[in-house]
This record gives sequence, structure tokens and C-alpha cells, in this order.
Amino acid sequence: MFNQIGIDTIQLIANYKTVIKLVERMGLTITTPSKNSPVSRVITDIENIKDHNQRYKVENFKPLTQIVKLSKGQSISNYMIITQNIPILFDHATHHKKAKDTFCLITFTGLHQPNTKINSEAMKIISTFTKRKTFKRVNIDIAIDTQDDNQPIKYSRKEPFKADLMPYSKHGVIIPPNGATSLYINKISHSSISRILYYDKYLKEKNYLKRAIGNDLKNWKRLEITLTFDVTKRENKGFKQYMESLEFFNVLYDIDEVAKKAKIKSYNTDYLIMQINSLLDKRFMNNQESKKQFNSVESLERFKMSDFRRYTLF
Repeated sequence: MFNQIGIDTIQLIANYKTVIKLVERMGLTITTPSKNSPVSRVITDIENIKDHNQRYKVENFKPLTQIVKLSKGQSISNYMIITQNIPILFDHATHHKKAKDTFCLITFTGLHQPNTKINSEAMKIISTFTKRKTFKRVNIDIAIDTQDDNQPIKYSRKEPFKADLMPYSKHGVIIPPNGATSLYINKISHSSISRILYYDKYLKEKNYLKRAIGNDLKNWKRLEITLTFDVTKRENKGFKQYMESLEFFNVLYDIDEVAKKAKIKSYNTDYLIMQINSLLDKRFMNNQESKKQFNSVESLERFKMSDFRRYTLF
């Protein structure tokens, strides 16, 4: 499942009461996350998002987070994160002239993990949420994994990376201090691409996430591109409609350009196509192999041989 492009994270703004009703209708349970929750690091990142315009005083809001376990297993893809009381939600509520606690941010992450099992039951539930037109898309992370790059990511690569990624990098490249192995472009003049991140996925898995990972993956790097959308625009009809739009198709051309500039030699689109088809139509996960594991090689091969598909990039 390496050398594939896929959707890794989906974030939507939704009416909080509607989300709760959906969760309860599915027979799922809403809980408060513990510090040892598999998604605790993701939650921290969400809750620490700053209000860059400084319109709100910190004491006026404290993020509230709940989680829903979607299926068995401890993979982060088995969880839905529900966040309330953060600035982007206040802005959305103000725009619609609603109370500030009307909306919530829902996050699905870890959907493109070549070395971690993704449960098909979780994907079916995620599909239910992503198909709702009233749930506005906020961020989508598209990830490309590669093992072509055998050089370490360090400070000396900052300027060459900036030169290679022009014009996306014209506002600068960030590499965190203290030996961090990642390169960020956080300010981009593009209609939807808001961030480009290139990092050492092998070292993150091994040192940061403390997962057992074989030395055969020591060259594993990941290019992660974040698409960000204006939730106040009338044309923001949700995730499903965006996936089927010409706009997304055109953005994939830009993502391919970024990948080539980052010197990723080649990657396959098979997994992305399977993901999108499965999120649009749950019937793609009704066979026994897919029920066992969504992102298995067997499931992908079975999908590629299928005559029926709703969505294609070609």
C-alpha cells in the first residue's frame, strides 16, 4: 500500500445537535477522551489552534472535545473527534446568526496509513457523515507516501526545498528547531491549498508515536497537502459534492505538480479512487475481504477488478 496517494484527514463543520442525533441513531457511544486515548495527540493539535486575528480572549472559550469509537481496534481511524468552542466555530455561528455553541468540528483522521489496519466498519460510518450536504468541509489532508528519498530531512534542505517548490514556497519554508525532521510551507497563494508538509514518516512512527516499524521502511517520507475551504461560501456543499466536482479534479493536478517539485518520482492513485468510491457508495465494502480490512492489498486488488464503480479520475 506504499507509493499511493490518499485522503488522510477530513474535517467538517456540522450542527452539533444533528451530529449527536446521528451518533445515537447508529447506536454509538459518545465519551470524553482520556489522556491515553489513541487520538490524544490529534485532539491537542485541534484544541491548540490559535485565533490569529485575536478577536477572542482566551478566557472566553475553552475547547470541549468528545470522541466516538466507530469500530474495534486502537487505530486513530476508528475514532470520530467532536470539538466545540473554538474560534472557527464562533465565526461560523456569527455568520449564520446562531448561538456560538450551535456548531461543532468533526474530525476523521488516519485514513491513509499503509502500515496500520483501517476497519471497513469505521469507513462505512464515516461515509454517512461525509455524504451530508449540510456538513461543510473545512480541511482535507491529501497524503502521498514515498520511499524514493533516501536522504535525511534536516536544516540544510530548507533552501533547496524552497527553490524546488516555487512558486508555492515564495513566502518561505519553516523547519522546526531541535532536530525536527519536517519541512513546512504554511503560507501559500492558492485558492484551496493552505499548507504543504514534507516529513520523515519513518522517524515519526518510530520515535514520536513509539510504534514498532521495520528497518526496511527507513526511507519512508510523506508529503501532506492540506486543502482549506471557506465554510461561509454558498458553494461549499460538503465533502461528497466536492469529491465529484471539477474543482477537486483540478486541484489534483496542482497536487501532482507539488509532488513532482518535491522530487517524488511516481505514485499510484488506486487507493484514492477506492477511498472516494467507498465514501460515496458503501456497497464497495460489502465483500468479505473488504470487511476484514479496508486498506489491505487484497481489498484494493478486488476493487481494481470490479466492473462497477461510481467515481474515476480517468
